Amino acid sequence: MNVKKGLILPFLLAAAVIFGDTGLEITVEENSSGLTIVKSKGTAKTLEIPDTIDDKPVTAIGGGAFTGKGLTEVTIPDSVTSIGDGAFSFNSLETVSIGDNVTSIGTGAFTGNKLVTVTLGGGLETIGKGAFSNNRISSLTIPDSVTAVDDYAFFNNRIKELAIPDKVSLIGEGAFSGNRFTGIEIGGGVTKIGDGAFYNNKINSVTIPSSLESLGKRAFDSRSPDGRIRGNVSYLDGSGNVLFTTANNFDTYYDSNGKKPGTYTLSDGSWKLAE
Repeated sequence: MNVKKGLILPFLLAAAVIFGDTGLEITVEENSSGLTIVKSKGTAKTLEIPDTIDDKPVTAIGGGAFTGKGLTEVTIPDSVTSIGDGAFSFNSLETVSIGDNVTSIGTGAFTGNKLVTVTLGGGLETIGKGAFSNNRISSLTIPDSVTAVDDYAFFNNRIKELAIPDKVSLIGEGAFSGNRFTGIEIGGGVTKIGDGAFYNNKINSVTIPSSLESLGKRAFDSRSPDGRIRGNVSYLDGSGNVLFTTANNFDTYYDSNGKKPGTYTLSDGSWKLAE
């Protein structure tokens, strides 16, 4: 059977032994380097995507290809180089392993699952907006190859600690907000941290590299104990010096110290820069 460029090739229930346990109909089409899975119909619990179909490599999983299909387990082959927007969103996946050849993970690719464990491959470069948001991830290793963690990529998980590799230059808005960090060391290549990047954790230690050029607002703030989000209230003297503030006020302290690199610690409600 030959697959012509642009022809959509459906795999019906007869192929279920390859793709899943029951009930999935998967459509592929040819791309410049192999095949893209473009959509699926039906439901299945487990899914094993093959390396090749009709002697052509499966290189891409398209946007929304497996959204809401009831999946609890998926195997992604090493032939895949990109995972599209929302590709596996709103399933019940608990664990996923991304192969070393995947270079990009799209917006919301795995959002709204039950992921506890995620293994990211050594070739990954970009993690899209909300890619793993609203899961249950408790531990995470970001490969040294990653250069950007986009907005809300890991929002609302259970991550307690993390090393940011030196190749990462961007940590987007809210990227790690709503987790369980108590301390964070920012990698030596980060130049920009977006607004609220680590908001709503319980951070009492932050290490800032000399590479940082832009720090967003409330990047390391915590919510009030009652869970409400309030605006900061500050009292200043006539020269503009802050006399008192209600904020978990890293921003003000960082600015007042000339935005120096180093390790900042929070003790008794006040930030201090280690000598």
